[in-house]
Amino acid sequence: MGRRSRTVIEDEDTELNMTPMLDVVFILLIFFIVTSVFVKTPGIDPNRPDANTDVKWDPTIIVAISSNNEVWIDKRPYELNEVRPVIQSMKDENPKAQGEIIGDRAAEVGAVMEVQSMMTEMGIATRVATN
Repeated sequence: MGRRSRTVIEDEDTELNMTPMLDVVFILLIFFIVTSVFVKTPGIDPNRPDANTDVKWDPTIIVAISSNNEVWIDKRPYELNEVRPVIQSMKDENPKAQGEIIGDRAAEVGAVMEVQSMMTEMGIATRVATN
């Protein structure tokens, strides 16, 4: 009578199909990539002024102003008149963006205030960073 051995039956039953699990993993990966918010660094590290109080702030738009009043956004320098479209495009990417301006200690206050008022006009909550 043709009896099958027990080991042959067990070998046939242990096959697993991994395709559905891989599909779910890739869908989750795509979801997390699409929904994540990336912070763009300004490109320089200015010498910040000192302050007595410092409140934790989690900005998504970081603008740095160097000692010679160059405005740095995403590792590129800009003139003051070129900043508005760059910040607007960053706000379009993330409508709930918060901004931080890192002004060098030797930067002119007028340059920092101009960038801050520009960001406020666009509806971006903005703070000036200190040490």
